[in-house]
Amino acid sequence: MKKILLAAILYLVVAAGHVFAQQRTVSGTVISSADNQPIPGANIQIKGTNIGTVTDIDGQYSIQVQDGSAVLIFTYIGYVTQESLVGNRDVIDMTLNEDLKQLGEVIIVGYGEQDRKTLTSSISSVSSKDIENLPMPSPDQMMQGRAAGVLVSANSGTPGGGMFVRVRGSTSINADNDPLYVVDGIPIVSGNLSAVGLGGGTANAMADINPADIESMEILKDASATAIYGARAANGVVLITTKRGKSQKAKVSIGAYHGVQSAWRKPDLVDGSTFEMLRNEAAVNNGGEPIYANPSQAISTNYSDLIFRDAPITNFDVSVTGGNDQIRYLASASDFNQDGIVAPTSFARRTGRLNLDAFVSDKLKIGTSILYSRNIRNRVNNDDNIAGALGGTHFFPSNLPPFQQDGSYTKFSIFENPLAVINENDITMVTNRVLATVYGEYEFFPGLTLRSNFSVDYNNVKEDTYINTFLNAGAAVNGQASSIVSVNDNWIQENVLNYQTSFGSGHSLSVLLGTSLQQSTFERTTATGQQFPSNDFKRIASAAVQTSSSDGSVWGIASVFSRVNYSLNNKYLLTLNLRRDGSSRFGAANRWGTFPSAAVGWRISEEDFFNKGKFVSDLKVRSSYGVTGNQNGINDFQSRGLWAGGANYAITPGTEPSQLANPDLRWERTAQFNIGVDVAFFNERLNMTFDYYDKQTTDLLLAVPIPRSSGFTSIFQNFGEMENKGFELSITGTPILKQDFTWDINFNIAQNRNNIKRLAQSIPVYNRDIIRMEEGIPMYSFWMHNQLGVDTETGDPIWETSDPNRPFDPNIDRFIVGNAWPDFFGGLTNTFRYKNFDAMIFFQYSYGNDQLFWNRFFQEHGGTRNTNFLGSQLDRWQQPGDVTMVPRMTNANYAANLRPSRFVEDGSYVRLKNLSIGYTLPPSFASKLGMTSARIYFSGQNLLTFTNYSGLDPEVNSTASTSTTQGVDFYAMPQPRVFMGGFNITF
Repeated sequence: MKKILLAAILYLVVAAGHVFAQQRTVSGTVISSADNQPIPGANIQIKGTNIGTVTDIDGQYSIQVQDGSAVLIFTYIGYVTQESLVGNRDVIDMTLNEDLKQLGEVIIVGYGEQDRKTLTSSISSVSSKDIENLPMPSPDQMMQGRAAGVLVSANSGTPGGGMFVRVRGSTSINADNDPLYVVDGIPIVSGNLSAVGLGGGTANAMADINPADIESMEILKDASATAIYGARAANGVVLITTKRGKSQKAKVSIGAYHGVQSAWRKPDLVDGSTFEMLRNEAAVNNGGEPIYANPSQAISTNYSDLIFRDAPITNFDVSVTGGNDQIRYLASASDFNQDGIVAPTSFARRTGRLNLDAFVSDKLKIGTSILYSRNIRNRVNNDDNIAGALGGTHFFPSNLPPFQQDGSYTKFSIFENPLAVINENDITMVTNRVLATVYGEYEFFPGLTLRSNFSVDYNNVKEDTYINTFLNAGAAVNGQASSIVSVNDNWIQENVLNYQTSFGSGHSLSVLLGTSLQQSTFERTTATGQQFPSNDFKRIASAAVQTSSSDGSVWGIASVFSRVNYSLNNKYLLTLNLRRDGSSRFGAANRWGTFPSAAVGWRISEEDFFNKGKFVSDLKVRSSYGVTGNQNGINDFQSRGLWAGGANYAITPGTEPSQLANPDLRWERTAQFNIGVDVAFFNERLNMTFDYYDKQTTDLLLAVPIPRSSGFTSIFQNFGEMENKGFELSITGTPILKQDFTWDINFNIAQNRNNIKRLAQSIPVYNRDIIRMEEGIPMYSFWMHNQLGVDTETGDPIWETSDPNRPFDPNIDRFIVGNAWPDFFGGLTNTFRYKNFDAMIFFQYSYGNDQLFWNRFFQEHGGTRNTNFLGSQLDRWQQPGDVTMVPRMTNANYAANLRPSRFVEDGSYVRLKNLSIGYTLPPSFASKLGMTSARIYFSGQNLLTFTNYSGLDPEVNSTASTSTTQGVDFYAMPQPRVFMGGFNITF
């Protein structure tokens, strides 16, 4: 018996030893595919057992397994469960994909947030992962092609330059058409703050914000979404939410990229020999003698190659986030530098941010968001400016050298030598901006909270110019300088009471009440000087002739607002908004405006009769109607009769009336109807949103003509109507979702039809009246002489006439020949992830928009000028039988009073806006380097452009400083093509 017992004991010891010899430790890191960040608290369990563990704060785990046949199950709320066979591995890193069905996307709305499934409004979202690591200086650029119904285009490729942004069209003629931007709850200044006119270019105030700080952007489009902002919401609202701290161990993130920019297309200008040949041909055709004896021996200067350059772009970001149950913080800093592809333009931005949230008690929360931004722009004359570098490049004959034998710049007529423009340029703009808010939030009892905040948006802009004597403008006055300081100081105080409750059987109610008070103060001081002793003295104190002036203004707005959200069983949805605004800009009779909206939604998929299955997993219809306003079309005291100083006689000061009073002046009002459908397919792997809208704007703020006997030519009145109608379709989905491979797709397309319904009289716009506003046509319509062709026998242009029984009359026969609005526009993004590799391909497109290539008017001149030619002049008619749109080179065919429609081209394009390829280091390897995560990537911007447009960029609008224009390309700097590489690491 003892022997049997001893043998049994020995057997158990050997067996146990054998078992323990097979056990081993498996470790690794679990990260999220959304941001490549560790997931703390993820569960890891051995399949078929109760043995398991969880990841620590760094996403790391360790577990004992019996042998290689064990299977590990990785789970975390909101993510797809993954399994992995151990095999012979000791390290198993896991990337979990988001479970779209579980997550339930939360959308930021005005003064709150809401689950997208119960949303009754039309809102597009752009998340931080959509826009990270893009070489763009401003947030508004990052909406381009990513939000249905939001038309975004760059006015030019000038660093830090302005953007054209329209949410569901333009609602006004004289008033601002840009959306209202709200950053962390602060309505901010977003327009052009530059006082120095350099042509049509503008400086983009949105470039003050570091895109790397942004968590998400929501674009509020219909009245139900925007009415909570009332008087300033007619053009849509863009809510920008910045990143905040989380309850976690301190995390340090560092990102950097460096790239090279270049022009993807340069001006097509003829060389010296061709220039002389064309000038000779024109002279002979006009009955004269050739101008140049031997064109084949002409010198040739390619001014395009002299002014364009390869330019660097760099960015460095660092942030620290963390916190606990009592305090959470985010601190960040950035350094962005971009040189323009036309010297010496550049944009440099330094930012610092602190976002802080402190939980003082279970009921009281306080915090702050502070941004300091300092920007420096080196600027140059260009867009819409014949005296700029691009203007000189086009006008200077290519048979002229850039320098004379004595080393001085070659002079030509009134035009600046392009090399002198870029070498002798001294125009700077320095912006210091503080965007800050402090808040307190108190919960009286569960469901009832009061949030109060005070915010400031302070802008200080200093612009200095010196035009030296090497330039024509400076030589005429022996040097010219200016120094301008502009201060725009805004403060806003808001209080929001929010109550949320559920009651009865499936009833849910949310009620919001708020007040807002805002004041904006603007001041500007200008000093100018002329007649300097030399170019070494650039301060105005050295000028023999000095002048100065100052001006300022102030306006304020007081508001009360409310919103009610109600749902029954998350099935029947109702949203009501009401805002009442009072503005100092309007007269006492109409100082206050009321802006209501209502929206309903029906989640059909929640009905018992709906057969919810794998094909259609969610279905909601919604509709809204509401009214919003616009107050930005008038000056701060436009409703009042004003007197101005400066009407002096000799040394005696005097005043004069500057405008007539109109106490009945009131808001522009935009009423909008919207109907939409949200559908989810295949367990929400594919989502589609469709919207149709109808926007009717009335009471346009316009300068209406009045009899001159009044002493004035016009008075601001509410007169005119505008219409915008259209549809939007967006499709997002994940066609493939596997452990090692995922494919995400995002597509959107939109159409907007703009129409001026009522106008006091037609309004010619811009230089030579090439754009016209009139009833029955869209804004941004081109008014030209409609060229039908060229007579194949004579080479003379054939023009359309309003009366076929009489000859063409250029003073009468002008027609609307197109407009800058696209028929369709949108974007397509494909994102692929294979193991640790990722790739993103983003196309942006516009179809049906007309673009006026106004350079052709001046460089396809048929020899009527002695300036250079575009290559398109070579398509001219030369002999009978030639079929072309470019007439025979004679003075009559290229008369200065002609505005040929052939210069209006199809501006449709498809652009490979961004392509990036990245690799994320395995977490186990990154941890050995002391990092939590690490990713390297390479990307390209504006890599390919498919277009029939013959200009440098089908997207630009060089006349941006004139708000009633769009689609005019006149010596605009094109957007650059960018190649770059970068990294993101986290400790």
